[in-house]
Amino acid sequence: MRRLTILYLFFHWIFLCRAFVALADTVYLNDGTEVVGIIVENYKDRVVISTYEGEKTFIKKNISRIFYDLIEQNLVELGDRHMSRRELAKAYFYYEKAHKLNPEYKQASDKMNYVLGRLFREQGEAKRREIEKRREIKDWLVPLEKNSLMGQGAVSPADKDSENSLEKHIGIRIAEEAGSIRIKEVLKNSPASRAGLKRNDTLVSVWGRFTGYMPEDEVARILLEESLGEIKLCIRRNIILKKSEPPRRNYRDIIGGKLDMLIDGLTVVTVGNGRASQKAGLARGDLIVAINGAATRYMPFKDATGIIEDNNKSTVTFTVRRDVTVWKGK
Repeated sequence: MRRLTILYLFFHWIFLCRAFVALADTVYLNDGTEVVGIIVENYKDRVVISTYEGEKTFIKKNISRIFYDLIEQNLVELGDRHMSRRELAKAYFYYEKAHKLNPEYKQASDKMNYVLGRLFREQGEAKRREIEKRREIKDWLVPLEKNSLMGQGAVSPADKDSENSLEKHIGIRIAEEAGSIRIKEVLKNSPASRAGLKRNDTLVSVWGRFTGYMPEDEVARILLEESLGEIKLCIRRNIILKKSEPPRRNYRDIIGGKLDMLIDGLTVVTVGNGRASQKAGLARGDLIVAINGAATRYMPFKDATGIIEDNNKSTVTFTVRRDVTVWKGK
């Protein structure tokens, strides 16, 4: 609950005293400006910071430094810098330190596991290249054997492209729409369908890395080349819940489950078997980011439940973020 508590105290103090407290993030711009608040989104090319004046977005090329209020966040930021330079061992060092400092900090653990997979993959590639190098020497010494090996092992570029496709290995087709990566199709009986992905889901992040404003081909490369068998995703999905008749007053009776304000925000903590929430598609652990289009980031819990309990609406649309694990096919 530390992050939510910090966010609450920050805005409470700002609005009452119009002053800055120590527990806040700071964005240092290249022109010397300092922007204080809470960083709520960190994309590849920009950050969104919440201040007492509202949310502000800054392009990273205009930022000289970011300082977070929590030590583990600063360690992840250092790891990200090394990742951008492809210094995997150094990135892993900082991600691991952040994870040890706060094992519940999901972004640190996801990025640590991601880099670990990359390191294993690179070791495997190094071994493969060594085997190929030995084979080339052997082929040079034995021309006949060389011809035989070429005939057996040659792979055309078209075959390679086909093998490295999202459709073949994951079972999805994606497209960039207004800065987001949308899943346009999920193939039947594919790893994606077995993991519960659906058409029109938005891909929020892969291994803790936000995909917003990231080129489509780079997202595909991360999914295909930079992940081994397991892929940790976060998706965003709209779920429409139809209210039963007669109208119910309490939100728990309406959804047949329970919500709570946890560290990341408004979260589904229980879902009753056969109840409205389960039938609609809500799942335990879903982070509700909007209700009927109204963002819940700064919404008091009572206001959120009030929207659900509104008898003038026969349905409730929940926009949720959900963590999903996909196992790639061969």
